[in-house]
Amino acid sequence: MAVKYIDVKASSDLFAPAVRAFGDIAIIGRSGFGTAAAKPEDIGSPAEAAKSFPNALTRLSGDAAKDSPAITVPVDLPVGAAVRIGVAADTEVRTVTKSEDAGGNRTLTLNRALDREHKAGAVVEHESDLLRAISAVFRQSPPPTRVWGVQVDFGSPLWDAALDEVGMLDVQIVALANMPLNDANKDTLGRLADHVKNAGGDGKERIGVAMLDRDLPVDKMVEQNAAPVKNERMVLVAHRSPDDVAAATAGVIAGYRPHISLLLKPINVAMTGPFADSDVTLLDDARINWITSPVLLPGHAQYLGEGYTADESGGKKYIDVVRTLDDVNFRIKAQLIRAIGNLRVSRVGLRSVVTLVESVLAPLVQQEVIEDFAVVIPLLVLLDKDPVQLNPAEEQKLKDARSTRSVPMTVSVVYAGAIHRLTIDLVFT
Repeated sequence: MAVKYIDVKASSDLFAPAVRAFGDIAIIGRSGFGTAAAKPEDIGSPAEAAKSFPNALTRLSGDAAKDSPAITVPVDLPVGAAVRIGVAADTEVRTVTKSEDAGGNRTLTLNRALDREHKAGAVVEHESDLLRAISAVFRQSPPPTRVWGVQVDFGSPLWDAALDEVGMLDVQIVALANMPLNDANKDTLGRLADHVKNAGGDGKERIGVAMLDRDLPVDKMVEQNAAPVKNERMVLVAHRSPDDVAAATAGVIAGYRPHISLLLKPINVAMTGPFADSDVTLLDDARINWITSPVLLPGHAQYLGEGYTADESGGKKYIDVVRTLDDVNFRIKAQLIRAIGNLRVSRVGLRSVVTLVESVLAPLVQQEVIEDFAVVIPLLVLLDKDPVQLNPAEEQKLKDARSTRSVPMTVSVVYAGAIHRLTIDLVFT
């Protein structure tokens, strides 16, 4: 038998870094009449949403005449709630704009007068905000990877508490169901903007999506992009649709990798009419996205007209920039986390750190997600020098790093997003 001078027993200790989803959505809103706040629920399909957040039924307490702007029902509905009155061919959908006591019942003022008469006892169906929103999410193609429904109390919704619940979820996109941006809802949506700005925590970075009030004139829509909503992590969408466009837009964003621009991505919503060119100019100047149907694209489908963030003052004009930085940030942290507590403050240890970061970013360059990158560890420059050539200040820096066990590092990433404008000179000779 041969003499074994070195005996090695190999074992496997493979490490797979955490993977960050890029399309998980949380939708916060009301369910049916009288429902209380509930814990977030993981929804996998519209059928599951219909079971968890069903529509609620009641009946008219008295006759509702044709051309009447109001109905009387035995339950209270909040302003902004959508109701379906009648059945089959007699169905009319309206939005509640005011609710008043009527001697045990409630008189609901509607956004538009009734087109036909409805007798007492006729069915009134409240379309669950959460169900409508989640259905709008799942109508998009490609669909989202995961949707969380977060139910608030129907009568007294505590939005801050619901956002706190969402803060514990690993989601990247948050929206409020049936919450159009207007003067009445600005403070509530401001809470959403504050949440996505300060969510914090490794892997908890996220964006918020809000729709403008479709009944506002465009000049008033533009005024809505202001504090407290104006935020580089917010996406605002102008529309003329009865659907929950905020949820639909969240579904569109969720279907694409973070570096893919939202410009001219299809969105499945019903539009009552397009915006005029002059209106689009106003929206574009205010960094508000809009829904369009370009004649150059066949089929006359609906598309997102831009991919702006609500605030470009921080240098992040487009939402794909924000999402890509979040994604790269997570990937680097997930790769480096195993090095913490194991690698040493030494030349070999810090070069290993550089290698780990390169292993994350180099594939992104090959995939054309990013253009280039650079990793700089100032301490490594000192470790590469001959120890006898270090001056007292440099020696002190090395000593401090070893005593505090803290090593600063800078990672620079070059990101070139998708083309959004082309200038063409067409010359005939």
